[in-house]
Parts: sequence; C-alpha cells; structure tokens
Amino acid sequence: MKKLSLIITLVSFMALTGCLKDKEFESYRTGMVISEVKGVAFPQAASSPIVVGITGQAAPLTVTGPFLTLEADRPASSDVHIKLAFDDALVTAAGMTPLPAGSYSVNTLDITIPAGKSFYDQLKVTVNNSNTLDPNISYGIGFKIVSVDGGYTIAANSRNVVLGFTIKNKYDGIYTLKGHHNRTPYTFPYETEMHMVTKGPNEVYFFWPDVNSIGHPIGISATSMSWYGAAIAPSIVFNQATDLATDIYNQTPGTVISMQTINPAGGDNNVAVGETLVSRYVAGATPTQSKIYAYWRYANNDLRAFFDTLTYVGPRP
Repeated sequence: MKKLSLIITLVSFMALTGCLKDKEFESYRTGMVISEVKGVAFPQAASSPIVVGITGQAAPLTVTGPFLTLEADRPASSDVHIKLAFDDALVTAAGMTPLPAGSYSVNTLDITIPAGKSFYDQLKVTVNNSNTLDPNISYGIGFKIVSVDGGYTIAANSRNVVLGFTIKNKYDGIYTLKGHHNRTPYTFPYETEMHMVTKGPNEVYFFWPDVNSIGHPIGISATSMSWYGAAIAPSIVFNQATDLATDIYNQTPGTVISMQTINPAGGDNNVAVGETLVSRYVAGATPTQSKIYAYWRYANNDLRAFFDTLTYVGPRP
C-alpha cells in the first residue's frame, strides 16, 4: 500500500507543477525564460589586425575589407542598417601607422544587410597610389560599428577591427629558384620554391619555405639539397630605375656576402670565364616570364659563389 500511495502522490505533484507551468511560468513569474539577443559583429575581430599584402603601383588597387555578420539564430526578417566609422586609435593600439587620409577610399560606411541574409562581405578599400607608401611601414585602417537598427545590439567584444597593409615591391613574390654553387663538393644543381620578400622599396630577401627560414639551398647530390643555415641569408638591393642589382649582402651578421661580378671557373655556363656577370631583374611580357638573376659569393671567395636564376610564379599570400 505504501508503494501505491507514493505513486499517487508523485502523479498529483506532477499535475500540480503542470498547472504552475501553465499559469506561472508562462507569465514569467516562476521558472527561467531565454530571450534571444540579436547582435552585429566583426567576426574577424578576434584575429585583428587582418593584414593583406599589396604591391606598390601608381594605379588604384582595391582589396576586400572586413565583413560583418548578424549574430542571431535566423537571417534578418527585414533590412538591417549598420553605420561604421574610422578610428585611428585602434590602428595605433595595434602597433601600426594609420593609412594617411586621402590616400584611400571606402565604398561605404553605411551598410545594409538585406532581409534573408546574415552577413555583409562587400566592404571595399581602394588605395589610390601605393607607390607613395613606405614599404618599411605597416599601415592600417581602424573600423568600428557605431550603430545598428532592427532590434540588434553591437557585440561589445567584436565591434572593432583593423585592416592592415604591408606594401610589397615589384620584385616580391614566389619564384622557382634554379642554380648551383661552385664550392666542391656542393656543386650539384638545385631547384626549389623560393620566396622573395620585400624589405624596402627596392630590396627583397631570400626566404626558403622548405626550411621556414631565411637562407639559401646548396645541392649535395643529384637528388637532394641542404643549406648552410640562416647564417648565409642573401638580400638583393635593386636600382628601381634600371632594375640592376646594386648590392647583394648577408642579412645575418658574420660572414660577408657580396655580388659576384666576374664569371669564375665553374660559374655561369652561359657566360665565358672572366666575363662580367650582371645581377638584375628582367620583367617579362607576362608576370610568369619575369626573372631575377643573382650572382653572389660569401667570404669574398670566388670559389664560394652561387649562380641563381629565379622565375616568377605568383604573388606571396
């Protein structure tokens, strides 16, 4: 009998709490109700500054800016209007230099996310003449959300974002490196991907992605490569008017690197021994026909020389 009485008591309690749910819970006097909080945000705020590399050029250059999203459980039922503003303080706080006023334009600061959508990815920034910018400086534009309608709130931790720019010179890019070293026994040809990275308006340095470091390969057999480590890390300086190399030097203090200007024995087979070697950049009819010819040596030793031809593949990320 006691067991039966307990069952009846539990059933009665459940009926009572069902009534409470109907009358009290739904009138918000008891229980917990979760109301949807709708927000707008820069989802890239967590990884700000967002940095893009642009090549120096006189013509206007347009890049896609940061995008905005509606933080809700469904797309907007009507158009949502968002106002943005620039904020140089955000750029400074990110350790960058504000892109000078007048050197760029933005297609709009008044954003509309149409009904049925939940994001906006058409913010465009046009840099008028990137040749006027200093490749040694990291520039940025700070954006902040200042208002939104439609019952949306501005996400406190995702309301700001910085779009950063690094300026690449025309020699920058991904190249296929082919060449050889004339130091016995490391005279085997090498071929590999090489990144030439902007160091100034007219300078690029060798970055070997296979070792994720500055440096340069040597051929140690017909099928394998090695290197001297980051201790031998050439950088090339060009005359922008003529595209002739004016210096090849070592980024790493210690061993001296210099241009090889006379073709030694075991040097460039396309040039007679004793003839002049010309390190230079040659622009092709198409980008992938552009080449860099780099002849250099270390320790001022003609028997420690490299003979490189780099063929352009495409831009670095």
